[in-house]
Amino acid sequence: MKEKLTSDWLGIASASLCVVHCLFTPFLIFIASNFSWWHEVSYLFLLISFFAAYEASNHTDSRLALGIIWFSFGLLTVCILFEDEYHLLHEISYVASLGLILGHLYNLRYCKKCSHE
Repeated sequence: MKEKLTSDWLGIASASLCVVHCLFTPFLIFIASNFSWWHEVSYLFLLISFFAAYEASNHTDSRLALGIIWFSFGLLTVCILFEDEYHLLHEISYVASLGLILGHLYNLRYCKKCSHE
């Protein structure tokens, strides 16, 4: 049970930091052009998000939570991989990150409800 809660909180934290990372990208590009490593941080968020989604999958039976989490993870992956070619994907990545946050929050709530039954 504790691993499931940890993976959901990790997923929430990672997706939240991803949103902050995306929000600061335009400002950093404007301030200095030597932050070329900044985009690479997105891949770290993908790795952490995958781990959190995988662990959540192992510790829940909520199909809705898993659907939201995995769909959002897939969308975020596509956005990060192709945002240089399609700039609209940068904005869509906010929706994907929010989906990850909401999916993990729903999973936490679902888990608490199930543990009381």
